[in-house]
Amino acid sequence: MPVTKKQISDSVLYKLAGGVPPTAFPVNERDIWPAIDRTVNAMFKLKHFDTTLPSGETIPENTMIATYENVAVTSLNERSVSTLPVTPISLPKNVGIFLIYDPAYPDVPFIPLQRGQRGLLRTDTLLNDTLGLISYEPKNNQIVYSKDLTMFGVTAVTMELCVFDMAQYGVTDNLPIPSDYVDMLEDELVKEFAPVLPKSGFVSNFTNPTQIPPKQ
Repeated sequence: MPVTKKQISDSVLYKLAGGVPPTAFPVNERDIWPAIDRTVNAMFKLKHFDTTLPSGETIPENTMIATYENVAVTSLNERSVSTLPVTPISLPKNVGIFLIYDPAYPDVPFIPLQRGQRGLLRTDTLLNDTLGLISYEPKNNQIVYSKDLTMFGVTAVTMELCVFDMAQYGVTDNLPIPSDYVDMLEDELVKEFAPVLPKSGFVSNFTNPTQIPPKQ
């Protein structure tokens, strides 16, 4: 059954308040919505390490791969670069950057290299140009290509990244997450916001009324 950010936040607030939350409840639904993004990405990463890798598989599940089209390519010192549209999930060997390719040739993705591997390939006369194919290296929030793609008429590429970008979805949009994630997601959010306590009417010299000065 599809679920929305609104439904998740309502359920979390109901569990936190032990019923319908009052107007002055210290946790607001707008506090929960940004936390959904962080929690889902953390759960995807944890499942990759706990389930995917131990089974002998390294390819991430399709549910954690988002496609970003028309990512601009700019020329730079006989090469070219692109800026990542979002920060992907950190996975071994930069698998978070799953695929990058020319949209005209989606079945011919560029070759991924680890940062610094291009320098090591210079010592191999056969592979130093990756057999004439286009490779790329990640550098901070940029992708550095081995060739100037603009010289081949490529001014934009398509990136498939392992990330759940909550900013793409509105409050009432159906979220593309597996149904078995919903209960776990709500439980994690309840744990995150449970320590938030309502303010009491006690007047104190301390910033937080729940802080008690140490005994002398």
